Amino acid sequence: MTWVLTQNLSLKKEMIEISTDRLVLKKTSKSDKDKELLVSRIGDWEVAKWLCNVPHPYTEDDAEAWFKKLHQKEFSLNVYLDNSLIGGIGLAQDEDKFYEFGYWLGRDYWGQGYATEAGKGLLHYAAQKLSSPKIKASYMKENVASANVLKKLGFNKVGKGKTYCVSRKEEVDCIRVELLKPIGLNKDNVIEAADKFNKKEEIWVPN
Repeated sequence: MTWVLTQNLSLKKEMIEISTDRLVLKKTSKSDKDKELLVSRIGDWEVAKWLCNVPHPYTEDDAEAWFKKLHQKEFSLNVYLDNSLIGGIGLAQDEDKFYEFGYWLGRDYWGQGYATEAGKGLLHYAAQKLSSPKIKASYMKENVASANVLKKLGFNKVGKGKTYCVSRKEEVDCIRVELLKPIGLNKDNVIEAADKFNKKEEIWVPN
């Protein structure tokens, strides 16, 4: 896959925009259309059951709360294809100083390489914006597709654990991964790591 990244950056968090071959990662406009698409796509049980912090059913009030939260965090972005919201992606700094990487995609957009493309775009931006970022992620044990995506992006397994899944209302087993050499994180090695794998992905599960 040919990958081209352009960035329109601003001191205002709302103005961050990362463009890849097919996608645009940016803050939502909080339009009625975006709200409807968010409720429809993340409210799909086949999506929600893999997302630990997403309630099910997913309501318009949940969408409003998410949009508000989105604009408070610099690296929390939505994923757009042809000006249509198809998912979300982000990096959130944890208490251990690691940035937690996560994303989701609507079911209609699984298996088409969008997760890897969006992930490369955000990681490249983070490598330029942050000083030696430490980045981690996790996925539910059964989610083989998520494991493949994270492996493509250069993540390595560092352990196992459990986490509570709001949509399932139960604890689930999860695998924890990290980018083990954050100092070396840059455009070239993110692309190199991703190009080593050709499997298509479905969805990654944020913790």
